[in-house]
Amino acid sequence: MKQAKANTITFLIVILTACSMLIVINFYTIKTLSATRAYVNGESRYSKGHNIATRNLINYLFTSNEEYWKNFELNLAIPLGDAEARNALIEELDTETIKQGFREGQNEEEDLNDMIWLFQNFRNFSFFKKAVSEWESGDVLNKQLYQIAVDVKKRLNNNEIDYNEKIEILKELDEINKEISIKQDAFSESLGDGTREVKNYLLLANIFFTFIIIGSISFYYSAMLQKIIKSKQELNQQKEQLEAIINDLEKTKQDLSTEIIQHKKIIGTISHDIRSPLKYIQLIAKHLITSTKKSKDATTIKYVDSIYKSSSQLYDFTKTLIEYSKIYIEDKDYDQKMFSVYDLIENKKIFFEDIAANNGTQIINKTDLNLSSDINIRIISIIIHNLLDNAVKNTNSGIIEIGAHADSEKISYWVKDTGSGMSQDIIDYYTNLFKDRDPEKLILSTYGIGLHLVLELLVILKGNISFSNPTNGGTTVTIDIYFKQNK
Repeated sequence: MKQAKANTITFLIVILTACSMLIVINFYTIKTLSATRAYVNGESRYSKGHNIATRNLINYLFTSNEEYWKNFELNLAIPLGDAEARNALIEELDTETIKQGFREGQNEEEDLNDMIWLFQNFRNFSFFKKAVSEWESGDVLNKQLYQIAVDVKKRLNNNEIDYNEKIEILKELDEINKEISIKQDAFSESLGDGTREVKNYLLLANIFFTFIIIGSISFYYSAMLQKIIKSKQELNQQKEQLEAIINDLEKTKQDLSTEIIQHKKIIGTISHDIRSPLKYIQLIAKHLITSTKKSKDATTIKYVDSIYKSSSQLYDFTKTLIEYSKIYIEDKDYDQKMFSVYDLIENKKIFFEDIAANNGTQIINKTDLNLSSDINIRIISIIIHNLLDNAVKNTNSGIIEIGAHADSEKISYWVKDTGSGMSQDIIDYYTNLFKDRDPEKLILSTYGIGLHLVLELLVILKGNISFSNPTNGGTTVTIDIYFKQNK
């Protein structure tokens, strides 16, 4: 992961660097071409100024018209201004002095910075040195032209020039014109050759960095493609592994289904082979109680009563275990149907009434007749059965109240007895055990298995349990089942 990130960062740095270099190169390419164009345009104005000045000097030579002299000076000032700019550049004078010379040469104001930049940065290049040398030679010829013009003006003013001398001066001007034309052409040619050379170098640099960008992208694309192919192969391998796992799970599921069927058969066997004899013993014991009461034999009545209570408790315990096993084996998500909470509690009350009556205890159902619920009746039934069983066992000659009520968030069940009550240690034990929600601890039976089953079933329903000791003795156990968590 870190290596991939480092490779991506390296790729981005290379691309950004190459793009930045391309931008810089193209910027200076444009700047160089713009400056070269400015010099070429300047040479054109330089040549034009010289030619017009020469023509006006010739006219002045043969007419002595001052208007021609003024035009001569005005046009010759153009190449002379460029000469001043060249000298200022060579002597590295201030920028404003250089610009003023170029302005007198009638160069465009927006080109001046580029012209100065090109001279300062390319003055040592051979092509530019040659161009500047031709430029300097042209400036020398223009100074000669100016000296000839001054001499002509002086002699004309003194009437010292005859026709033949004018013809000789005309020839001299023609020679200067030819030489300066040669110098101007050489200047343009040197500058053009140099510009093309620089342009070629810049073009190669453009091509070089373009290839770097294309190569980097191609390399990165190839690497990513290989990575994708590798990832696809790994995914295919994982898919094959998952398919193998799924097949194993399917086989395990089938094996579990077979085991569940076997467990159901075992439960059916327990239900038939154990519950039936226990129920028969319970009925016989109940019948014996009735018979022995007539004989008024206290010892016999006591033993028969013990047999009845023991067989009843063993029957109830077996029934509870069977129901508990069904919840886990058949389905934790029991089909939810609305049922009467009052009827459920009333049935449990009736079931325990005889045992409670033998202990001189009364059971009271305080549930609202109209209260109903759809939260797993099988689990609720086991919870109520065990809570009521626990209360009956620990209450003699007392009262047991059982009931339920509901609000918008939950339904609460409670069992309140006036029996011996639970000690604080036992209450703390069950409270902490329930908070831990450890399935291995919940199956322990330090204080009996009944409440442990209740706690484990409450985990399924995501309910809560609380214990309290009323002031009149006994224990109150409250169960809260929340509607939202059981939808």
